[in-house]
Amino acid sequence: MFVKNLKTDITWAVTEEHGARLIRTEDFEEAEVPKPKRAATKKTEADNETEK
Repeated sequence: MFVKNLKTDITWAVTEEHGARLIRTEDFEEAEVPKPKRAATKKTEADNETEK
């Protein structure tokens, strides 16, 4: 899970158990972190030739 420190504005990845303890305090809140999108890779002609 991800928690955000409201004083420093830093988001941390923590275990569920540790995060549950942190968000009970007023200094932290649970944060949603979007997964980065993977860039599509383009195959070159050389790549296509090696697959054949």
